[in-house]
Amino acid sequence: MTKPTKLIVFSCGGKGGVGKTTVATAIADFYATRAIPVTLFDCDTENKQRGSLSHFFPTATKLDIRAERGLDRFVDTMLTAGTPVALADLAAGSGRDTFEWIDTMFDGLAAEGFRFTAVATITSAASSVETLFTWAGALRDRVSYLVVKNQVAGDDFGYLDRTEPGRVFLATAKPIVITLRTRAREIQTELDNRGLTPAQMMAAECDRRGPILNGGTARIRTQAYASQIDAALDSARKVLCL
Repeated sequence: MTKPTKLIVFSCGGKGGVGKTTVATAIADFYATRAIPVTLFDCDTENKQRGSLSHFFPTATKLDIRAERGLDRFVDTMLTAGTPVALADLAAGSGRDTFEWIDTMFDGLAAEGFRFTAVATITSAASSVETLFTWAGALRDRVSYLVVKNQVAGDDFGYLDRTEPGRVFLATAKPIVITLRTRAREIQTELDNRGLTPAQMMAAECDRRGPILNGGTARIRTQAYASQIDAALDSARKVLCL
């Protein structure tokens, strides 16, 4: 078997509002703080100004995977960039395009040394977990899985942990499961509005932070957010790094 030389990390682009981009930006920070070369792809073409990966990382390549050979261009761009890792924040509702592409291209890409990690951000809502099951049913064992339990709507993830479909998924896919702790809404909204991740906020000039984020407790909370998700992602190195 060819030794993996390229890693594609992509979000499971299901229903919006689960914190998918928040997790994608945290993963981008994870690579940046460790000086791991990565090519970033913002595949949310409908959210052009705010709320997508390129809002936080302007160097991210905007890409419409629904265009003809859109995902082929994703790989071509990655190869041209020459980085070992690509991170793609997929748009909501991108499942069918991704499934068809994986079915067609997986064997050839695997032979060329590509490996894949699917990042699924779920909340306590059953619908978000159902999306994960749908993606896992299509992708099967061709990818590794990182499941992020986002506590934004509560900390009961029983639909994953205590149902038969959940138990089957956990037993067969053997995902790495981490937690994104709940964040103060005012602080998270201000970070999103200013296009700052928690890690970026700590390094930003005061005028870019603005009055809310410059407050003492806000800075302390933001530092805690950055440290918590970074430590959680560090425990998932197996699926985030070659």
